[in-house]
Amino acid sequence: MIYRYLFCIIAFMFFVSGCKEKAVTKSVYYKFPSNSATSDSILAAAKLLSAAAKEGTDQEKIVAAIYMGIYYVRTSAYRQARYEYNNVLAKAIALNDSVLTGNIYLGLANSAKNLGEYPEALNLFSKSLDFFPSYYGTRAAIYASIAQIFQLQNDLKQATIHLKYALALSGNNKENRGYLLTLHTLANVHGMNGFTDSALMLDEEGIAISKKIKDQACESTFLDNKANCFMYTNRPDSARYYFHKSLLIDSALGDKKQMSDTWLNLGELERRNGNSEKAEQYLKHSIQLANGIGYRNGEVSGYKSLSEVYATRKDFEQALTAESMHHSIKDSIINLKKETAIAEWKTVYETEKKEDEIKMQSLQLKKKNTSIWFVSISSVLMLSALYFANRRNKERKEKLYRETLLIRDHESAIKILVAEENERKRIAGDLHDGVGQTLTAAWLNLQAVHSSSGSLDRDNAKLLQTTIQLVRESCAEIRQISHNMMPDILYQKGLLPALNGMISRINEKQLIVSLSAGEYDVPQHKTRELILYRIIQECVNNVVRHAKATALYISIHKEEEHIAVLIEDNGIGIDVNRMWATDGLGLQSIRSRVEYLHGSVEWNNVNDDKSGTVVAIYIPLFYEPIS
Repeated sequence: MIYRYLFCIIAFMFFVSGCKEKAVTKSVYYKFPSNSATSDSILAAAKLLSAAAKEGTDQEKIVAAIYMGIYYVRTSAYRQARYEYNNVLAKAIALNDSVLTGNIYLGLANSAKNLGEYPEALNLFSKSLDFFPSYYGTRAAIYASIAQIFQLQNDLKQATIHLKYALALSGNNKENRGYLLTLHTLANVHGMNGFTDSALMLDEEGIAISKKIKDQACESTFLDNKANCFMYTNRPDSARYYFHKSLLIDSALGDKKQMSDTWLNLGELERRNGNSEKAEQYLKHSIQLANGIGYRNGEVSGYKSLSEVYATRKDFEQALTAESMHHSIKDSIINLKKETAIAEWKTVYETEKKEDEIKMQSLQLKKKNTSIWFVSISSVLMLSALYFANRRNKERKEKLYRETLLIRDHESAIKILVAEENERKRIAGDLHDGVGQTLTAAWLNLQAVHSSSGSLDRDNAKLLQTTIQLVRESCAEIRQISHNMMPDILYQKGLLPALNGMISRINEKQLIVSLSAGEYDVPQHKTRELILYRIIQECVNNVVRHAKATALYISIHKEEEHIAVLIEDNGIGIDVNRMWATDGLGLQSIRSRVEYLHGSVEWNNVNDDKSGTVVAIYIPLFYEPIS
């Protein structure tokens, strides 16, 4: 009974200390620690609540677990926090308690975000929104967290959209952590877009509000933001000053994640200013902190910067090792639940040993009477040989370092292309087997209704007929989209029938397309034919969308060692010098696929007045990519 009273008193104390939103129920079990509560006070309360909950209800046990989860998040122990939340999630759902369930999902989402598991974090934040329909401050904080994830992935468009939601929900209520998180992410977006002055103004506002509500954790993040602005605008002294101010607060709070980020930023600052020794020291400390708390993104960024430090020093063996760690951890984040990382890079070179000086001494002993000039000349020649040998060795290592990075980039491109085709195939199957069949069933049902619609008046009969026509057209459109995404005829009969099928679906009133295959009779690997089909499909789509052409000619034929593809239209032409700036994405997609096949591609105008466009593609005849 004493524990029950103790539980109520502790929960009420935290309610008075700063819970500003009204809970759905008046129960004291739903009053959680305020943002100004210290980690030690949260831990003490969690232990007392856990002791009281042993003899209490499921609700009391859930609240105790949430307190412990909040403590672990505050101290960067995100995996322990996840364990606490998962332990009581099923109980909260069984109780049908929206407040407790929502807080558990929020805790799990924040843990996943800080561990770098962004897809899982987005899913959990989205779930938590359902449990706070009228808690505008909490909803603003959730949208700000979602925006922060998109900002960290450089998707500034999506980040801005969710920041607008967060600002709209915040309204005039600015003295809370939800608004501060929104302000912090907005400052980052402004900084990434090059609006440094705007970012600094937002940081100043955030610092003022953080001090007013005594939220040191948020104050530290804004100080870190200011330091970054100064670093990227070449003001290193100011940057260093604010990084250290941020670090003092994070050290006092025991926030190892933020400490890791700040040490990373200090390392980057010293690297930019040419102080590689300090940069290496700070970056290693950042990586050590990140590793200790399972902060995978921190390790990724740390190893990336460390590899650049070593490369600047021409220490390419160390650079390759750091680069290997960077990609290994990064791939483990992308794979999420898969624990296996890509095979680590291994260094294959050892520094050559110096020439044996004993021979030199022996030679000197045998030739005591040789003149000083001869000894000097021999020494100079030996030192020169060592110098040039060492120089050649460094050049060889640097060359192989660059080649290794190119190989890695090519392998990454292969994985992306394969993943893209698999996703196309999945979506095409879903459209055909799911949406397509549903629409077909709807069309058949409407046909049956139409057959027995003699009692309908004229207007309703006309409306029914129009609806049947719309559904039939939708079925045809779904079928066409499915075939465009994954043409079955390509796998069954090959490239040329697939191209003919694609051409047959183009409206001849808008564009007349002719295909010349010549002597194209070389049997091809299916992956190769699929990629070549995608290249031609993208070229044709560009003509349909942008060229304003009335005629298109496609030629594909075999030469001695190449397959040559020419795609020519009579449209408005292109500005070759500016086309990468205006349409980089579509053209880059074509170039990436051609390079994957070890081929080449060129764009040119057909006529002297720059009208018409011709795309020339050459693919090696016998090169087979890895499927």
